[in-house]
Amino acid sequence: MAYKALYRTYRPKDFDEVAGQEHITKTFKNALVNNKLSHAYLFSGPRGTGKTSVAKIIAKAVNCEQAPVSNPCNTCDICQGIEKNNIHDVVEIDAASNNGVDEIREIRDKVKYLPGVGKYKVYIIDEVHMLSTGAFNALLKTLEEPPKHVIFILATTEPHKIPSTIHSRCQRFDFRGISKQDMVTHLNEIIDKEAIAIEPEAVDLICEAAEGGMRDAISLLDQVVSYTKEKITLTDIHAIRGSVSHEHMLAIAHALWHEDVIKALTTLDKLMDEGKEAHNIVNDLIGFYRDILLYKNTENLLDKSLFALEKFQSLTSKLSNPLLFHYMDILSETKQSMRFSQKGKLYLELAFIKMVDQSLKDEVREKEHYKALEQTVGELTGKIEALENDILLLSQNEQDSLKPKEEPKSHKEKSQVDAVFDDLEKDSDSDEDTSSETNGEKAEKTEDDDEDMDTSVKPEKPSDDTLAHYEYLFKKFSEKKYKTFDIKYVEDVLNSADREIKIDMVKKWFDIERYVDTDNLQYAKMITDGKLVATNGTMIIVTYETPTICNRLMKPQVKSQLLEILEAYFERQMMFLALPEEVWQKISKEFIDKFRKRQDEKAKITLSPIEHPRLIEIPDTEENYDDVSNESLKEAQNLFGDVVKAKKGESS
Repeated sequence: MAYKALYRTYRPKDFDEVAGQEHITKTFKNALVNNKLSHAYLFSGPRGTGKTSVAKIIAKAVNCEQAPVSNPCNTCDICQGIEKNNIHDVVEIDAASNNGVDEIREIRDKVKYLPGVGKYKVYIIDEVHMLSTGAFNALLKTLEEPPKHVIFILATTEPHKIPSTIHSRCQRFDFRGISKQDMVTHLNEIIDKEAIAIEPEAVDLICEAAEGGMRDAISLLDQVVSYTKEKITLTDIHAIRGSVSHEHMLAIAHALWHEDVIKALTTLDKLMDEGKEAHNIVNDLIGFYRDILLYKNTENLLDKSLFALEKFQSLTSKLSNPLLFHYMDILSETKQSMRFSQKGKLYLELAFIKMVDQSLKDEVREKEHYKALEQTVGELTGKIEALENDILLLSQNEQDSLKPKEEPKSHKEKSQVDAVFDDLEKDSDSDEDTSSETNGEKAEKTEDDDEDMDTSVKPEKPSDDTLAHYEYLFKKFSEKKYKTFDIKYVEDVLNSADREIKIDMVKKWFDIERYVDTDNLQYAKMITDGKLVATNGTMIIVTYETPTICNRLMKPQVKSQLLEILEAYFERQMMFLALPEEVWQKISKEFIDKFRKRQDEKAKITLSPIEHPRLIEIPDTEENYDDVSNESLKEAQNLFGDVVKAKKGESS
């Protein structure tokens, strides 16, 4: 008996065997059981996603001897006959080769006859977009009002080519590309049944190469099984597909990074001698650099065997985003040029030379140098600020020693950094101590409390010494120009924070809602929805669940309303920063790590910049934004001299 291809052998026989199309199979199961089938369906989607297979399953289910059923039994004579294409009530038509008016007229003339064996005649028209305009017109009336015993199922990979008159007469189902996970699961089932020896990495590569098409994946597996009698490896998959292995990709990428164009061209010659095609190589290179970008910027969200290679990780740490974009731009232009030429290798050789060309990389390096310069300026600025803070603290201590009155106990017994360290270490304990009290107070709120301002819930007014300390802090830090989400603001809070003050504020946190009038209640709720995590009494940091909430609260018009409520409630001038909880977790961990490793107890602890793709910089005005840029430029020039210059068009 002749060999039967794997994709035909393991073609789905019922809805449960269809991979990755649950939204469609569930709909048809319910429709079949409840006898709510339409007279015409339009199946659209990429190749190899199950359109024709689902159509045949429907044909079996409606004609099954046990109907109505959600799945065909596949054991009765009718199901077996349809599966073997022996029953003429199910007609499959290839519209690519039967696209004329005469073929459609023949269908129109035959639909009026009753089915010979089953209950329904099912017409499956594959690649229906290939029908001519006349053929579509001939199909219209029959498709709109066919006899009750006829069901039309139209399948296409290009639904935009179907006339709207056909669309309106059908129920449309969109088949999506099958996910890699679903494809791996289905492919492993076939591998187990066929007892195929294959590496898991090779299965992953097959599924990636199939690009969402289950039939393509099974066909590639079938092909590679015939290629080797031993255990299937990644090398076998690359040999069959004509793709480039990870080792060769890394060799080319390392050569280009080291500007060794000779080694890159030698590797290219080797690949071409092995039968690789230039367009496959350029596609694989673009995909390789894309993987590096994803690895660098998405916190390893994808799981690929390539990411585990030490050479890949080493190369990733060396390549910057601007340089990667530079490489990918050149390769994309090369790919477009190859479409109109037969000399693909020539264009690829030119691309390698461009990628290492010094003049083309000058602009990229200039951006990298400017970014490094900005980082250096930031570090130096932080050191200068730390020195200024030490001088101010020494000056303040000298003045305080001359005063007859002592500072509040909390400021005398502990250093400010020790206090915030204890706060971060014992944050969970303090939350448990105060949660019952604050939650109880919040539970006692009634609608009557919201009607008027309740001043009885305000905290006790701070002492004169404490107020003087708050005024000093506000004057000191309010003069700084913080960005919207500025790590310098966080550093200033943590390096001057006081745990006792935070606990006192947390105890009265939910009373803010009871204090405000009804007009400001919505803003009070915005405050209390967050968690107070750090404060020095004047500057506060409040965490929220999502970056979207933080962006909204840091808008000037909203932030000013929140500060107005906080200042009236706590009776002092205040500063406010909203941060996502995930960002705060990273910051607090870094602070604790650096606190434990510090050698100088008086040194200011500096932290890594706040980076989150969904946090938005919100300048007060465009003028303010320009002023900040100008100040940064002036500061860099003061530190490094005339070597620092603004690029035309990027600063004023």
